[in-house]
Amino acid sequence: MSRSSSSSSSTFKTTPDICDDCEDTIRVIDPSLGFRNFGGKTHFGGTAVTVKCFEDNSKVKELAKTMNGTNKVMVVDGGGSRRRALLGDMVAADCVEQGWEGLVIYGSIRDVDEIAALDLGVQALGSHPQKTQKRNEGMVNIPVMFGGVTIQPGDYVICDNNGIVVNASDPRNHK
Repeated sequence: MSRSSSSSSSTFKTTPDICDDCEDTIRVIDPSLGFRNFGGKTHFGGTAVTVKCFEDNSKVKELAKTMNGTNKVMVVDGGGSRRRALLGDMVAADCVEQGWEGLVIYGSIRDVDEIAALDLGVQALGSHPQKTQKRNEGMVNIPVMFGGVTIQPGDYVICDNNGIVVNASDPRNHK
């Protein structure tokens, strides 16, 4: 039996169903990292736009304000740092305004109650109340790796309460 859940713009299979349908091509981010859902959307997916940064969310903020995020997921490799928050309520609100499906943050966020009220998917390692320094450092649309998975710009990412899966193409087109 196939289970489906919907986001604001698409209907997605659950990550377990996607793993069953695409077992030869799917990549699963290691669940032992402890990613948690923080956003108002608990099931979201789209084409990956990648950011690599460390304790500086300048590039995340820039993309949130300027890039049309329709059918896209921002994948942020923050080096797993839990010392600064790479996403807060204002940047998250910009993401909603630009149509982003969600963000996967290998790091921390803040303003968790406000973000939970937004129509935005957010998976992160945890929360930290302190904002980042703004040094305008970071790289956009380069391969990032965490949890045993390399995520290329343009890969398809789907997240739900079961985990985070990555595929080279939209896995809803399989089986």
